[in-house]
Amino acid sequence: MKKPLHKDPSFWIVAITLVGAANVAQFNFGVPWLREKMAAGRPAPRITNAVPVMNAFNARPDLDYSKKTYSWQRPQFDPRILQDTPPQVVLIPSEYTAPSGGWGTSGANNAMGIRMPALYVVQTAYGWSSSLRTIQADELPSGQFDFIANLPSGAREALQAEVRRQWGLVAEREIHQTNVVLLKLDHTNAPGLRPVTQPAAPPQSEAGVQTVRASVGGFLVPFLENVMQLRVIDQTGLTEVFDIQLPARVGQNNAFEQNRKMLLEQFGLDLVQTNAPVEMLVVKKVSGGNP
Repeated sequence: MKKPLHKDPSFWIVAITLVGAANVAQFNFGVPWLREKMAAGRPAPRITNAVPVMNAFNARPDLDYSKKTYSWQRPQFDPRILQDTPPQVVLIPSEYTAPSGGWGTSGANNAMGIRMPALYVVQTAYGWSSSLRTIQADELPSGQFDFIANLPSGAREALQAEVRRQWGLVAEREIHQTNVVLLKLDHTNAPGLRPVTQPAAPPQSEAGVQTVRASVGGFLVPFLENVMQLRVIDQTGLTEVFDIQLPARVGQNNAFEQNRKMLLEQFGLDLVQTNAPVEMLVVKKVSGGNP
């Protein structure tokens, strides 16, 4: 039985990263519907730009703010922690319970997480975001974990070494033949893809429709992949930046035909189910670990 989408931290990893990459200001001010849709079941949100200030006015009464083993352990991610904490790499079982939890990054090197599952720790260490493109060759440790990796350089590699030392796990990128969905261009001039010709602010979102400024491959492909829980390969050939008008009727899981019809009408794109080689992150057990 598949894990429900809303309980998979990797979904929120990819979805929120993509929205932020598309346009941080737009995400904060122009796509409230999309933010609410993603936040509805999010167990541990990523925060990369906002800097929360914990005080008597905004501290949540349902979270545990007591100090744990290390000073950087907080019930929610604070981006200042990665900057202010002395360089270190730590991976320990979490003492926090729901709804505590969060994660974040600083640049391409440093990362931190609170109450994260082992698979996400491994994916973070190897710079991988998709659980759909991850193969677990061996059982991972159960429970939730807190971690930080904020060295001046090589922090992710150091976290990889810690994962190997404690859990006896490594991960490698391999090509595997598997079921995929090809995203193809059916026709141009679709209403949902409006090429950006001037660097002006994106149009305001309308009721039931949100506008995200991004490329098809940079936002729409991985967004659809995580919403539908299908591996999506971009074969549209579209490289331009568009104002992507995303309707509220994007279906999850088994709503393939519903999404195919929506993509044809709204974006002029088609979905084709097939089998193709895909790069996967394969998590393996090695000798010498202590799971």
